[in-house]
Amino acid sequence: MSNGTEVEDLMTFSQMNVVSIISLLTSGLSLVGSGSILFCVVYHRRVCSPEIFPIFHLSVADGMASLFMMIVSVLFLNTYPSYPGSPGPCGYLIAIMTSLYICTFFLTLGYALEAFIRLRRRLQAYLSLEGSRTNGVSNYCMYVVYFMSWLVPLSLGIFLMLVTHFTKVENNSFTRVLPMECSLCFPVFSAHQTYCWSQVEDGTQWLLMYRLIFLIPLLFVFSLNMVLYICISRDFRQVSMRRGLLSYHQRQEEAMLRKKAFMYQTAFIVCWIPTMVLEVASFFSSYNMLNFYALFVLQALVGPLQGLLNCIIYGWKRESFRRALSESSHLLSTNRGGAGMSFTL
Repeated sequence: MSNGTEVEDLMTFSQMNVVSIISLLTSGLSLVGSGSILFCVVYHRRVCSPEIFPIFHLSVADGMASLFMMIVSVLFLNTYPSYPGSPGPCGYLIAIMTSLYICTFFLTLGYALEAFIRLRRRLQAYLSLEGSRTNGVSNYCMYVVYFMSWLVPLSLGIFLMLVTHFTKVENNSFTRVLPMECSLCFPVFSAHQTYCWSQVEDGTQWLLMYRLIFLIPLLFVFSLNMVLYICISRDFRQVSMRRGLLSYHQRQEEAMLRKKAFMYQTAFIVCWIPTMVLEVASFFSSYNMLNFYALFVLQALVGPLQGLLNCIIYGWKRESFRRALSESSHLLSTNRGGAGMSFTL
């Protein structure tokens, strides 16, 4: 493509350059945002604070995903590798980048789950005082959630890199499942083209797997996040009602909680709705990147901005996060097992 070659179902090279430049800029902003969280947390030595631990993990994943997005964008803008031509490192880089973004999805879900468990415990505490039997939720289950949020996407990414690049076939020789012509450093999430995969044995099945491997976690986290925040709002009201009639202050707290939950979900939707639409559209036989150029531009504008939005709404905009950074270390628990789910939404 660097030699002027155009592929029928891809955008023009100039259009792809525009998308890459936008992705480079927006991912750079996200890297700065997540980096600001990481710098302050490490500088103040607050990684294990219950208020900071979830956003620390999310910022690490956002920062790494943004960094790989920038690397892929720079490589494409420098026309490396040529298209079609040598596959180079692009297939590996995009696999890692995709895995890291899936990590951010699950870590976002982990944040909502931890808030839900905290409020559930508060409700259970009131029930216990009233003589009702309750079943406690182990703090350590959250360690498993964070561990799996990293392990599953990264393991899947590594597995795909190995299987799709080096697969044993007849005569004890090795061939690449991932076609060289598809190994393009183009920084988007929905660029798997039928043109490329038609050259590969069982290419249709591989292409379907690549599309689902990003779409399923995205839809799963989006749906479950919504359910969790609805449950959080319901449980908060139950906790408040256990105290008696809702006071003006309690109503304000409930309104603030709903506002935050709505803001978290809105940020996720804004970042990923263009990708959802593109991924769903790619399942239709009439899908052609040229017809979705405007949506790819929108994806490049909002998708990589996730790290910046997360650092604002989960970090700097939360008073409890800012307070946890500024308080003296002896006032903060560094034992998450003892502190419980004490962080606030």
